[in-house]
Amino acid sequence: MSANLKAHELEEPVPLQLGTVGSRLKINFGLFADFELSSKKGSHYFDVVNIDRYDVILGTVFMRKHGVMLDFDLDEVCVRGKILDTVVESESTICQVHRYVMRTHPTTKGE
Repeated sequence: MSANLKAHELEEPVPLQLGTVGSRLKINFGLFADFELSSKKGSHYFDVVNIDRYDVILGTVFMRKHGVMLDFDLDEVCVRGKILDTVVESESTICQVHRYVMRTHPTTKGE
């Protein structure tokens, strides 16, 4: 792991349901990690899954517990009333993602 955290192997892998047909991804590892979100610090259990291009995916349980709200109309992430800086997808980032997918998955059709 890139953060030098010690993950433990799960005794029984847990299927991960993605929104794609034929996904067979399983959660094989988990860990407790310290985090800092806005000015709040804490520790949380995270499932560890290898998914391309993502550092972390936060679920609704985590977001509700820590007051995280997403506003897609304004491209904002708000944590307990404080707006955080975000990266807004632009035409150039969409093109970069498409080029990456075509390089790493040459059988994938660009859409």
